[in-house]
Amino acid sequence: MKIIKKDALEVRIFDGRPDMGRAAAETISARINELLERKSYVNVIFASAPSQNEFLAALLQMPVAWDRVNAFHMDEYIGLDEAAPQGFGNFLKERFFSRVKLRQAYYMNG
Repeated sequence: MKIIKKDALEVRIFDGRPDMGRAAAETISARINELLERKSYVNVIFASAPSQNEFLAALLQMPVAWDRVNAFHMDEYIGLDEAAPQGFGNFLKERFFSRVKLRQAYYMNG
């Protein structure tokens, strides 16, 4: 990884998507755990698209009390059938929400 700093801006350049996903998962899981030290539960909004694959896969490996996390998905297609595989909620359900024991998962109705 290469780091470039300019004033308060820090840019991290990774060798590839797996490294970037792992780094993002480590950062986010550390923040969730920090919040869980002070709160009984936290709310997290998840993006959904193939650009999230490496991040979500790495996040599954992180030590987080997922049963204290409410998960929300961020956006959805309008008018798409609820069972459509293209749905962003279905994407997150398949790749993450159904693989950890969440406090609650909230899905948008597009």
